[in-house]
Amino acid sequence: MNVIGIDIGYGYTKVFTTEGEKPKSLVFPTAVCKHVLEFYFGEKIPIVRVNGETFAVGKELARHGIQIENTIRDDFMGSPSYFAVMGYALEQINSSLEIAVLGLPPTLYNREKVKELTDKSQRIQIAGLKGTRINIPKIIKIVPQGAGIFFNFISNRGELFYKNIVVLDIGYHTLDIIFFSKGKYIENSARSYPMGVREIYEEVKKLFSSTYGTFSKGEESLERLIRYGKFTHFGKEYILDTKEIINSYRSKVMSYLKGFARDVSMPVDLVLAGGGGVTLLGSLQSVITVSNPQHSNAMGFYEYGKQFLGS
Repeated sequence: MNVIGIDIGYGYTKVFTTEGEKPKSLVFPTAVCKHVLEFYFGEKIPIVRVNGETFAVGKELARHGIQIENTIRDDFMGSPSYFAVMGYALEQINSSLEIAVLGLPPTLYNREKVKELTDKSQRIQIAGLKGTRINIPKIIKIVPQGAGIFFNFISNRGELFYKNIVVLDIGYHTLDIIFFSKGKYIENSARSYPMGVREIYEEVKKLFSSTYGTFSKGEESLERLIRYGKFTHFGKEYILDTKEIINSYRSKVMSYLKGFARDVSMPVDLVLAGGGGVTLLGSLQSVITVSNPQHSNAMGFYEYGKQFLGS
C-alpha cells in the first residue's frame, strides 16, 4: 500500500514516502496564513483551499516576512490552517496514497483528539490553486510525535522492540520526551517542555548583539554561527564562541531526561534522540542520536504505516 508520513511540527513540516523503491522527502516551514496576493514581489505564493477558504503556505511566506499564523497554539491542530499545511504536503508529493500517518504533540495526544482529527480529515475538502482537488488518503492514523523516531529506529532492529526505550524529540520550539515499554506507548508518562533549540538561537543572537551589534541576518547565517562559530557578510568574517550556550542547553536537556528516567516506573534500556534540533548539540551522554534526525519522525510514521497498517 502507498503510505506517507507527515510530521507537522511547530517550526517545520517534514514529509516522507517512497515511489517504487525510491525515497521521496520534503521539508518546509510550517508557515501558513489567510490568503495573500497570488504574486508577492513577483514571486508566486503557493495557495491551498480548505472547504473553500483560501490559505497561503510554505517557505515563500517566511522569505518575504509575511505575517503567519501562530502554530504553537493548541487549537492549531485540526484547524483549517493545519489541513492547509497537510494539503500542501500532499500536493507537493503528488502521489496516489492510501495511508497517511501524522503526529500529535504528546501533551495533546488522547483518544478524543485523535478521533476529532481523523473524523475531520475524512470530511474536509482540500484543493490547490486552480481548484484541482487534493486527494486525502482513505486511512488516516494519528500517533504521538516522537513515536516516529522509535518506529524508524526499530524498523530493522526487531530485537529492540521489547525493550524499554525513552525518546527525546528535540524540535525548534519544544522538547518532547516519551516512553515505550515492550513496544507499547506509555501515554501518561509523556512530557513536553517549551525549550526547543529556538532557545539556542535567541541566546546566540544576544551574544552577537553584545559583541557586534544587532543580528539582522536570517536563520541560515545564525546556524552557521552555531555550527561553525563564524559567518561572513559583505566580506567581513564574524567570529563567535557559542560553545557555552550549547553546553548550557545540552545540560538542561540531560537534566530533564534524567528526571524523566527517574520518574518512570520501569528501568530504561535505551535512549534515542531525534528531531531537527538534535543536530546542533553534538553527542549526548548515554543517548543514541538516530540517523537523519530531522526526518526521523516522518520516516518512522511511514514505517508504522507500511509495517503495522499496510500489512
